Amino acid sequence: MLYIYDKIDLLEDEFLEDIIPLLSETRLDKIKRLRSVQSKKVSAIAYLLLRIALLENHNIMEAVEFEYIGNGKPILRDYPQIHFNLSHSQNTAACVIADSTVGVDVQKTKKVSDKVAKRVLTADEYAAFLSSCVPDEYFCEIWTIKESYLKKTGQGIAAELRDIKAAGIDNKAVTKGNGFFCCVCGSVAMSPQPLEIKYIGREDFGKLSN
Repeated sequence: MLYIYDKIDLLEDEFLEDIIPLLSETRLDKIKRLRSVQSKKVSAIAYLLLRIALLENHNIMEAVEFEYIGNGKPILRDYPQIHFNLSHSQNTAACVIADSTVGVDVQKTKKVSDKVAKRVLTADEYAAFLSSCVPDEYFCEIWTIKESYLKKTGQGIAAELRDIKAAGIDNKAVTKGNGFFCCVCGSVAMSPQPLEIKYIGREDFGKLSN
């Protein structure tokens, strides 16, 4: 199940004060260390998406704490059997929750330089990038596929993106939103059933106060 919030830029700054009681102590400490208000908002929203996912799928109401394994892959300290992953980009945050190892990446579509494209894409992907009528969208989609795969495996920045062929990654599902791409990469096949996606509104956070 994939949860997405894509209107973070519309949240007023006071929102952060309102949701303090919904955050864990460590998440609140992390948010306080972030410099920009936008960064604070996306970090808070990503965590709240996880809380909604845990409530709806496992009836877990409390604020949860993380532990980190491998190259920084988070797991739930008190519920290690529940698999999840978080991602955010500008005004969009995503959380995926699953029964097996999973990764998610969301990226805002933006202009990409040739230098960055060469660093991320394989030779075949770079050729497709150059010939695409929407090269920035093509790049964004490929990027999210590779990043979600690395987040699933826990490799993180330890791997070279240009050494990974996106088309060769199994058990992935890509969704295109309003100005962004999001990919979920799982340990089991996501077909024939499509990935279930739930767009969250601000009113949904009220469920966490009950």
